[in-house]
Amino acid sequence: HGGKKLLLRSVARYDHVEALRNRLVGESVRLQDIAEVTYDLPDKEYRVRAMSRPAVAVSVMKEGDANALEVAQRVDAVVEEMRRNPRLQVMEVATLFDQGQVIKESLSTLLTSGRIGGVVALLVLFFFLRRFRMTLIVALSIPVSIVIALTVMYFVGESLNILTLLALMISVGLLVDNSVVVGENIFRLHREGLGRREACIQGAGEIALAIVMATLTTIIVFLPVSLVEGMGQFFLLRLSIPISVALLGSLLVALIFIPLSVYLTLPANGSEKEKPHPVFNWLKRAYDATFGLLNRGYSAMLEVFLRRRLDLVLVLLAVFAVTAGLVMKKVEFVEAQEEDRGGFEIRVTLPPNTTLEEAEEYFLAGEAIIEGMAEELDLDGWFLQHRATFGELQGWFNSPRTNDVTPREATKRVKERLPEKAGVKLFTGEDEEGDDRQNKNLFTVVIQGEDAGQLEEVAVGLEELFARVPGVLGTKKVGDDSPSEMALVLDRERIQAQEINPMVVSAVVGYALRGQKLPRFHYGGKEIPVTLRFQEQDRDSLDELYDFQVPTGDGQAAVPLSSLTEPRYLSSQHRIYRKNKLTSREIPIELEEGSEDEVRENLQALVALIDLPEGITFADNGGERGLSEDLEAMLFAGIVSIIFIYLLMGFLFESFILPLSIILTIPLASLGVYWGHFIAGLNIDFLGVVGLILLVGVVVNNGIVLIDYVTRLRHRGYERKEALLLAADRRFRPIMMTALTTIGGLVPLTLQGSSSIGLSYRSFGLTLIGGLTTATLLTLLVVPVFYTFFDDLRDVVGAALKRALKRETASEGDTAATAPAG
Repeated sequence: HGGKKLLLRSVARYDHVEALRNRLVGESVRLQDIAEVTYDLPDKEYRVRAMSRPAVAVSVMKEGDANALEVAQRVDAVVEEMRRNPRLQVMEVATLFDQGQVIKESLSTLLTSGRIGGVVALLVLFFFLRRFRMTLIVALSIPVSIVIALTVMYFVGESLNILTLLALMISVGLLVDNSVVVGENIFRLHREGLGRREACIQGAGEIALAIVMATLTTIIVFLPVSLVEGMGQFFLLRLSIPISVALLGSLLVALIFIPLSVYLTLPANGSEKEKPHPVFNWLKRAYDATFGLLNRGYSAMLEVFLRRRLDLVLVLLAVFAVTAGLVMKKVEFVEAQEEDRGGFEIRVTLPPNTTLEEAEEYFLAGEAIIEGMAEELDLDGWFLQHRATFGELQGWFNSPRTNDVTPREATKRVKERLPEKAGVKLFTGEDEEGDDRQNKNLFTVVIQGEDAGQLEEVAVGLEELFARVPGVLGTKKVGDDSPSEMALVLDRERIQAQEINPMVVSAVVGYALRGQKLPRFHYGGKEIPVTLRFQEQDRDSLDELYDFQVPTGDGQAAVPLSSLTEPRYLSSQHRIYRKNKLTSREIPIELEEGSEDEVRENLQALVALIDLPEGITFADNGGERGLSEDLEAMLFAGIVSIIFIYLLMGFLFESFILPLSIILTIPLASLGVYWGHFIAGLNIDFLGVVGLILLVGVVVNNGIVLIDYVTRLRHRGYERKEALLLAADRRFRPIMMTALTTIGGLVPLTLQGSSSIGLSYRSFGLTLIGGLTTATLLTLLVVPVFYTFFDDLRDVVGAALKRALKRETASEGDTAATAPAG
């Protein structure tokens, strides 16, 4: 047309379903004569219900670079608009999980704890310093250091999130450490008669190296982060930048801002006495009656133990023995706290021949039972989803809780009331095989062999046996169910005789069972999928399938499928897990609350009596599983951090013997960590291990400042005992102020409890609070006493080396004297 070639095509399109039904498929046969044409929802192979009503669950995922909180707020707006839509009033729209709400809840918790921590730090400083101006000067080191940290975070691309805010909140108590030490030193020198200029210069100068090293010991714990993989690396990386930058900022503030500010507040002459305000008299009396008395008591105890050093060693050995024999056996390392679970979950498997309708009947009965127990179990909601042969029942608790039913107790009550049905198995949740999480509530049996199929058969029998043991709550489901297969094995001779291609047989079977997808049907502005398939009654049994005809090679005839194939039922493994070059299968057994130790012993005795088939053995693990890879890597990183800190202190003190006395603060801190968790009835979870690594860098700070001051006093001519007593007395106030400001900021965070998703900072807070408490209370006693041991050891080693060098020099001199000339 007009010198152009145009594409010409015919468009055959049905405008409505009736036109499709009246489609001629023969001379006098229409489609509706041989088929049923329906416009309906596609068949579903699953059911979902929430709060005893049919439900559709929609998961909304954000893009990778999108802000989670902003996306969640926009989704909330859409959900709220749906609730107001008159056309949707017959439906209930419920939000089961909102990450934005979780973020806001966590941020609110951290900000509230941070504000309380700041107020506590201010009150503690005022109580100890009893000077308005000095308190404000030291307190200003907190916001100034945080502003420095936020500025650096902005330029390196960090954002404010849960972890960075947690890091800044932890830093609140630590930031005053350097400022307190410098300020106290300046005031002491000024009270001793130095002018304010000399006191500020000398006070900051003589303590500078010690606080630099003390700050670096906290930062250096993050160096082994490259050794950690998974969530451990993620947590430590997110915490390292804010804490490190904030501490470096506090170091600059302590060495520059504090001396300048104190210089402006001090009288010009050190001999001039400041007149205390009458308001401070009661504070001084309160201090003398509490911490003053404690300080004097410490000095007296230290003087006694310096004379009776072995007595202190025996006392410490007794404390560690009690802790190891009682507390460490009760407190374990776990991934998460059992108490923080927000509800219960029961996995259900049904026999392979169960229909979707039969499964639905069972799950509806279970749903009715859970609904009737909602008030008893303190449930806020419940949910179920299932297919024909498996599914799960879930329930989540009210927040805040109105009773004290634990997740395991709730699981037990529901499990006992669920209907019993032949072939139905109940599992108390799901467990990932090979994930070596340690949990005192689990007893894990591992069987090993070569044949995966035989292992599975034995494991199923053992699960039924163990479930009948008194005190066993149930077994956890490991992996997915092994799929059952029906294989149609071809008769090679027959298909060759009929000249039939095996692919043709496969196409016939696939067409018979699944049907065929057709081009989409355009209707009402929509594109509707179209499927051509046989009716269900024509494809629901093997007999019906066998009646299908397969065309022969010449195309002139067809033979039934039954004459070409033979059916065989097979069971195949979904996956095979191998450990130590053997195929293995785990059986995680969950124990009832309150009788774990007794039930574990009974299970171990039962395992010893079981005679397994030939070729299958029990793995020698005693029913216990080790730490997860994340926890193992974190603990290893903590050990490497201790080594780094030790080397750093070796360079500071020019000795690798004296720093051993400071390293002792780490096991002293571990006493508080274990006892704190023991008293609270908690295990040390993943965040607790993160706190443990942070604690390593924090607790050695006081020891560094103390021993550094002892070294400087001895260089001035003080005897060792006199230097230790004087250093302990003068470092008492800074050590107590630092510890109390840090602990005070962590107490609100620890008491917050778990969030709506089970995230809890209790173990994290208990680790730092307990470790700082024992390390602070014992540092002024244990570190000076053990300093004397290692100082004596240094002298002995030095004397031995000198004697060895003298002998070697003398030997070389004798050799030279007797050597022949030339």
